[in-house]
Order: sequence, then structure tokens, then C-alpha cells
Amino acid sequence: MVGVIAASLVGVWFYSTAARSGRPPVSWGVSGVIVYFLAALLWSLIVTPGIKDAATHNPSGPLIFIVRYAYICVGLAVAAAVNFWLNKTRN
Repeated sequence: MVGVIAASLVGVWFYSTAARSGRPPVSWGVSGVIVYFLAALLWSLIVTPGIKDAATHNPSGPLIFIVRYAYICVGLAVAAAVNFWLNKTRN
């Protein structure tokens, strides 16, 4: 649920920055959501299994928080980096 809200916010953010950079707003918003989901998916497939194994041995630690929510932070960070980088090179 939190991931879907974050993806929606990324889409709205990319949509709103499209006008300043001269890009089509709808396709730029969809591109932002795709960037977010790809980064979150790659994190979930590559990094999370190793952390989840460690978290099962210490279920009360902060590793559970990382397993559940780190993909959101990674997706947001990658989407922000892509948006800033592409808008920087466009202007």
C-alpha cells in the first residue's frame, strides 16, 4: 500500500516537472512510475533475499523494517536522481 502511494506521488511529481522541461506530461509521469517500479523491483529481487535471511534470525531488529520498506526508499531515490539528471541535461 505504501509503495503504491509512493509510486503515485512519483508519477504526479514527474508529471508536474514535464512542463518545465518541455516533455509530454503523461508519458513523463508514466516514465517516472516505471523508473520507480524498476528500481524497487531490482532491489526486491537482488538485495532483499539476503537481508530477509538475516532478519529471520533476528526478527525484532531493524532488519525487518529494511526488508519491508527499503524498496520504497530506493525507488524514490532512483526516481529523484533520474528526474534531476534528465532535467539538468535538458535545460
